[in-house]
Amino acid sequence: MLILKYYRTFFKKTIIFQILNIFLITSCTLKDFKKNDDFDFYNTKNQFKKLIVPKGISIPDKKEEYSIPYTDKDLEKKNHDIFPPI
Repeated sequence: MLILKYYRTFFKKTIIFQILNIFLITSCTLKDFKKNDDFDFYNTKNQFKKLIVPKGISIPDKKEEYSIPYTDKDLEKKNHDIFPPI
């Protein structure tokens, strides 16, 4: 009987601990991350030095693709240049 009482209190303590642990974990993950959405993007963008960008080439912003002004002559080549035209 004593062993059964011990197990009963042990299981109660572990169940209560697990419930509290779940609440603590979910409360930590419910933070509002939307206001700091671009924090890392702007920090890394400000760490780099300013580049001299030729005309006709756009610097990509967030969620935009890099656009290079190709001509029809460039598209007909078999060996494509990986560098943008200057």
